Amino acid sequence: MAPVGEAPGHGAAVAGVLAGVAQVVAEHPLDTLKARMQTLARPDLRAHDGSLSVLRATVAREGGSALFRGIVPRLLTYGAVKGSLFNIYEALRRTPVGERSPALAGALAGLLNCPLSCAPEVVKSQCQVGSHDGVGSGVAFARATMRIVSLRGPRGLFAGLLPLCVRDCVGYCALFCVYEQRRALPHVPMPVLGGLAGCAFYVVALPADRVRTVLMTQSLAEPRFRTAMDAARAVLAQAGLLGFYRGLAPTLARTFMGQAVALTVYARASAVLQRRVPAV
Repeated sequence: MAPVGEAPGHGAAVAGVLAGVAQVVAEHPLDTLKARMQTLARPDLRAHDGSLSVLRATVAREGGSALFRGIVPRLLTYGAVKGSLFNIYEALRRTPVGERSPALAGALAGLLNCPLSCAPEVVKSQCQVGSHDGVGSGVAFARATMRIVSLRGPRGLFAGLLPLCVRDCVGYCALFCVYEQRRALPHVPMPVLGGLAGCAFYVVALPADRVRTVLMTQSLAEPRFRTAMDAARAVLAQAGLLGFYRGLAPTLARTFMGQAVALTVYARASAVLQRRVPAV
């Protein structure tokens, strides 16, 4: 039996693209706040303990527009990234193993999608923290990309790939486990189920996401960390184990809102495409 809501042919990719764009619009300011709380590249922000404190400091010093830094690369790329993720997931769900285990299908989909999602994540993250290397507000996606490549080489676009793989593997395992409960819980509104699925992602994946953010947002000219282990040790030395959960409140708020929108759009778009597009 195919997953409920699956769109035939390339419908999963199309529905995923729509979901990705909707998610960016819904969650980006909170995503920027999360990145600024997690980075080690902004000593001025590390003095602020809470999310509201970081928010006030950001708006006071840089204006409200700072919360929308990095939205252009996300709008340009995240639809394709999300489309690819859902396409891989639905393809895996059609296999015997994936049909029995949405958790395994989600984990593999997240892992296999990382080579595509890593470079846009690096560019977005550099823009969001507005680092002193000049990749900040008003810098176009192409210019930011060229600056990263000029200072770090093409490998700079894949900084943080290992913790990204860990994050998306365990995170999408949890997310799709919750998402697939829509068949068993038909009376739970899809936005609520989507929001809970997003929260499940970060409850298990936030430590890996913190390490990813540290690697992706460090100085381009003078990077402090060579490996994920170096970044993890720095987080541990600065704040202990709780440091891996810095930014938890805006992360859960952001992901509840973003995934509530994204998974609702995906489910409804898939249903429409399932009715209108003949199966191949």
